[in-house]
Amino acid sequence: MPRPLIIAIACVVLVGCGAGAYLVLRSGGSSASRHARAAPRQTSADRALLARAGGPDGSAPVILNRWRYRADPSNRGVTHGWADGHFGGHLERVPFSPNAGAHSGAAGVRDYDGSVGWYAREIDAPVAGQYALRFESAHYRAAVYVDGKLLRRHVGAYEAFSALSTLRAGRHTVAVRVDWRDPDLQAGEDWQRGWFNYGGIDRPVTLTRLGPSRLGALTLGTRLGSGGRARVSVTLRVRNREAARRIRVTGALVRGGASTPLRFPAVTVGRDRSQTVRASVVLDDPDLWSPDAPNRYDLRIAVPGESTLEQKVGLRQLTWNGSGLFLNGAPLVLRGAALPADARGHGDALTPADENRMVDELRTVGANATRSQLPLAQSMLDRLDAAGIFVWQEIGPWEPAGRWRATTPAQIAAARDRALRTAEDDQTHASVLAWTLTNEAPGEGHPGQQVYVAETAKRLHASDPTRPVAADLWGSQLPRSDGLLFSHLDAIGVTDYIGWYEGPASAAGQQALAAQRVAKLRGLFPGKPLVVTELGAAGSARTPGDAFGSLDYQASLLARRIRGLNALDGLSGTLIWSLRDYALRPDFVGGSIATRMPGLKLTPGLNEKGLYDFDGKPKPALAAVRRAFDAG
Repeated sequence: MPRPLIIAIACVVLVGCGAGAYLVLRSGGSSASRHARAAPRQTSADRALLARAGGPDGSAPVILNRWRYRADPSNRGVTHGWADGHFGGHLERVPFSPNAGAHSGAAGVRDYDGSVGWYAREIDAPVAGQYALRFESAHYRAAVYVDGKLLRRHVGAYEAFSALSTLRAGRHTVAVRVDWRDPDLQAGEDWQRGWFNYGGIDRPVTLTRLGPSRLGALTLGTRLGSGGRARVSVTLRVRNREAARRIRVTGALVRGGASTPLRFPAVTVGRDRSQTVRASVVLDDPDLWSPDAPNRYDLRIAVPGESTLEQKVGLRQLTWNGSGLFLNGAPLVLRGAALPADARGHGDALTPADENRMVDELRTVGANATRSQLPLAQSMLDRLDAAGIFVWQEIGPWEPAGRWRATTPAQIAAARDRALRTAEDDQTHASVLAWTLTNEAPGEGHPGQQVYVAETAKRLHASDPTRPVAADLWGSQLPRSDGLLFSHLDAIGVTDYIGWYEGPASAAGQQALAAQRVAKLRGLFPGKPLVVTELGAAGSARTPGDAFGSLDYQASLLARRIRGLNALDGLSGTLIWSLRDYALRPDFVGGSIATRMPGLKLTPGLNEKGLYDFDGKPKPALAAVRRAFDAG
């Protein structure tokens, strides 16, 4: 639909080095003796090896949350030598977005247009060796320096990237230049984002000392058997940094003081090579994960004395067919609201308090599921795991309704690889319900979009058979046939803005149109679960009474539409767009609805479809939606 939403979902692109390359920096006793040299190409598998690995002594990564920040609106920092980190600035706690202030008016335009900023801090290397600096996200173009030398470049957001550095023992300075100017250019490069053009280091940064081996690319699967048993399979990749040798990985699943060993086979791994190892174990009467009981185990894996990998994991089995979704053998019906990554004053640089508040708000809605149009932070996924809230997770390039930019083989491959990287990073989170590959695809999709979805779905089925692969369709432009876009999909999501952007004014007419669309989709895709993944209408305090666009109109429409969808056969759930109001861009006043309803009064710069307003205050729609969910 013609409403202008833009979200960036990140990918690694290294300028001048090729996608996925990196530099190793060797530090001597003085800046004159330090030098950078090219290292072998860093593959997606290598990136995943850095994701959750601990140090060789079992230590967890060090969180680098205190940084000095200095704005560089004239873009002179490089010529002034700021890469050495000695540029002053003021202390901030990362994640930190420097332009999360105004969202409308002249100040909002300046913030939205973007700028350049520098972050710097000192790090201590207790012993000489190789270290990994891991950035979970930086928007939009980032350059990482250690002791004044360029370590690596990255383009994108909402995707982790790492910089490897061989350091002498002692103190070193890290500096990061981030450039988020020109959101139109970003969109033209296929890095769109569906809300405000926030910049900076917007997710955590960690430092880890690397040992002779590295562990990562972790996957987990649970298959239920007879007699209350479950077979748990664990796969991971071990990389060797020394001469070819035999490596044995140890592991265990731990819960309530009981430890079940995982027995991995020893493998011979060449220098700078990786091998995949697998282990499985049968658990009697395990404590399964579900929204009602989000039980979790501690998964502990190590090459003793060299590397560690630890994570809390939930054991659960998802299955699906034309009748719907099933969790641990029982029918699963989704209800909830989508998560835009935006908090007043912080933008997309969410703090732990912001994330906790959003999870609490989802609980208040009565949600067992949410939706995200971008890869979520590991910390947010951990919170959703602990809360028992599923996420319908979009992992591919985000596009506004009906659009698709990736048309060449190289662009399609980049889009596919972006999605696969995210899936590899997030696979072990019990909360991730489905990998969804498009936003509001029109009809049978664009030709490049069809190829991307088909190729990516096949790869995901091979790497992760534990959850469905889906696409979200544009509700007002449904397909006429089951073509290439859908041939490898397991589930279908669809947007529903009947009563807001489209459809008749009468309640009966709206319900009839919704029933017609659901019936059409059920006929096209009889073997696939169907979920309404975007049901919404704006509600603004600027519009009085129960007029179109008012708080009361939003509450009434959503409650009535949920009840109507609950009455239809063949749906596996409904997700509201969205949990919260969020900043979009300074000139936004509702999108295409503003031309259809010229008397509509909405708050400039905000998308006001949230159940909570931009200040976090509940709207009348919150209680109305909760009652409708409970009644269903």
